[in-house]
Amino acid sequence: MKRIALLWILPLMALAEDSKVLVDGAGCRTRQLAIARVFENMPEVAKVDILPLAEAPALNQRYFVLRCDGKSPTREQLIRALGRRAKFYHVIEVALLPQEPTRRGGR
Repeated sequence: MKRIALLWILPLMALAEDSKVLVDGAGCRTRQLAIARVFENMPEVAKVDILPLAEAPALNQRYFVLRCDGKSPTREQLIRALGRRAKFYHVIEVALLPQEPTRRGGR
């Protein structure tokens, strides 16, 4: 039974893509948390990490790392998910991160 479950899970882990998203207009912590909450509500996103200010190219920008169970969302999908907030929070770029040798377990 364990082998069957493992054979079912392995292809899903191979399809998982993580991405690094640069968002402008996310300078304060409250805005960062609001953006992270929107991204976490997307069906393919399992977890969102907010990188520190030192990683961002400007004071009003932040990088968000999206940990996905499947294919990573595109820039257009992220803008659509932000809805009316996209007027204030601008998704500048989305870059796929290299896959980890072993996927995280038990997210």
